[in-house]
Amino acid sequence: MLLPSGAALAAGPPDLLDVTLLAVIQGLTEFLPVSSSGHLVLLGSALGVEESGLLLPVALHFGTLLAVLAVYWGSILGTLRDLIGGRPRYLLLVLLGSVPAGVVGVLFEDWFAQRFADPRAAAWGLLGTSAILLACDAVRQRRRQRPAGALRPSDALAIGIAQAVAILPGVSRSGSTIGAGLALGLAPAEAARFSFLLSVVAVGGATLLEARDTLGAEDPSAPGVGLLLLGVALSAVVGWLALRLLLAFLARGILRWFAFYCATLGLCYLLIA
Repeated sequence: MLLPSGAALAAGPPDLLDVTLLAVIQGLTEFLPVSSSGHLVLLGSALGVEESGLLLPVALHFGTLLAVLAVYWGSILGTLRDLIGGRPRYLLLVLLGSVPAGVVGVLFEDWFAQRFADPRAAAWGLLGTSAILLACDAVRQRRRQRPAGALRPSDALAIGIAQAVAILPGVSRSGSTIGAGLALGLAPAEAARFSFLLSVVAVGGATLLEARDTLGAEDPSAPGVGLLLLGVALSAVVGWLALRLLLAFLARGILRWFAFYCATLGLCYLLIA
């Protein structure tokens, strides 16, 4: 998810190493269920970096959005064809699932911004991600998988609520939404598809809003155009690879590895910091 205003990045204009590091982290953690926000907040705290502008985060999120479009372009085109053909059901489910995060994000924007300023909140969020993944995996193993295409409005709303919870730093959006889908009995591929089509609305909308505010203001900490384009390209390529890797893990029913990683990272920060 997009970081709120005042997100921590390198102090001053980022250089090539800064952009490369942040793009790789963004690309990997945006899709793997380990929380991109948690990693960026903890990275900023560990390196002692200061607050900076939003132009680079917007560019990196645009790159990972391109990765989603590249992997799911067939599903997106199919949804649009259904809409044109008078079958808007799936699009309406995506829009329904997008409502909770939109409402919560608008009503509690300042409160969430304060949480992003606290690395310990991100560490606790990673522990929350671990618990969510383990709980959803346990429920999935006890439930019978439903037939493909069985997504219901109640499912869309429940997954949307999971996405709203993931606005918290350290709570993985992909982990929460895919985990919720699996716990509801959806097939892994269907849970992933709905999750990432939700991300097109959530991340795409947030990116547009942040870009509107950012591009109209001077940002002395923004990198040059060349570095921004590098960040977009690198986050897109790494994000595409990470998304493909996640789908492979889901096909094998593996989620708990990510839960153990999140728990280890969160605990290490709380114990050491």
